Amino acid sequence: MVNLKNLQHFFSQNSSLILQTGAPWSKFILLKPGDKDYESTKQLLLNHENIKQILSLLEDQEIGINSLNNNPADFRLYNSFYWTLRFLADIGIFAEELGINHLIQRLMLQQSEDGQFIIRYYKKRQQEISLICMTAHLTYCLTRLGFQNSPTTEAAIKHIISSQRKDGGWHCKKLHQNGERDENLPSCPAANIHVFRLLGQFGKKYESNISAIKDTILVSYNSTKADFCNYTSEQNINYSKLRYPPHFTGLDILNLINSLSYLPNISLKKYFNKLINNVLRRWDGMHFLCSEKRIPAWSSFDFGHNNKGSDWITAIFLSALKRAYLKK
Repeated sequence: MVNLKNLQHFFSQNSSLILQTGAPWSKFILLKPGDKDYESTKQLLLNHENIKQILSLLEDQEIGINSLNNNPADFRLYNSFYWTLRFLADIGIFAEELGINHLIQRLMLQQSEDGQFIIRYYKKRQQEISLICMTAHLTYCLTRLGFQNSPTTEAAIKHIISSQRKDGGWHCKKLHQNGERDENLPSCPAANIHVFRLLGQFGKKYESNISAIKDTILVSYNSTKADFCNYTSEQNINYSKLRYPPHFTGLDILNLINSLSYLPNISLKKYFNKLINNVLRRWDGMHFLCSEKRIPAWSSFDFGHNNKGSDWITAIFLSALKRAYLKK
């Protein structure tokens, strides 16, 4: 189990430091409406040059939302709109305040009739490519950007729920073998994490949909090796990594903890506690948690630098701790 005394010490010390010296986006996610600095921090955030820069990327013809009209940006690129939207969604400010409603409307046009988002279209084959993990990812972004009750979000969630496999999880891979039903095949932990994060935005509403797979998935993360995602050549999970933006498999430890923290009663699960302890043991007692990957596309942010203390990475972890352990 997690030592709550150590956890509270980590939370108290780092929260105070971020609220005093942190970047406005890091400070903002630790505040709640009604707090003294909530509105002023929001305005600092909206007027910050870094935020203006990434908002401009959303308009880019090659990596922005507009790229969906031609050759869509690769979701494996850290500076593509998939991860820019994720960063903005994690902050939790609505699209209207960010001035990107017109871009979100274009994104919504990429939803197919079955509720998934089309991220590729091969004209020669007349073939649409949709992935359940990216549909969940983009729907999470819409939910956090102020479109939780939109028909687009409802249609995406309806498709996701209807695509649940018999083991309780999800997978992007389509079935090719004859005589075997897709729902009988094992799910993908990476896809599950994206779905968990989305459904967790709705409190206990979808708890029954994720309860069947939650324990199985947590056990799979307890191993150093797992068969998880078809889009990576390295079939392993590295618990030592603290990355943001998250790797496209969705399996880095910070993304895992952040996503799972939305699930009801997750703090009672021993494997989740193990993930938390793995991070707490890395803290030197004084400084912020460090990024462990150099991401040139995000070099203007502290989490884009290798081995640099990051108030954003620390704030993401703190917000997860608050949801999972310190709700009261």
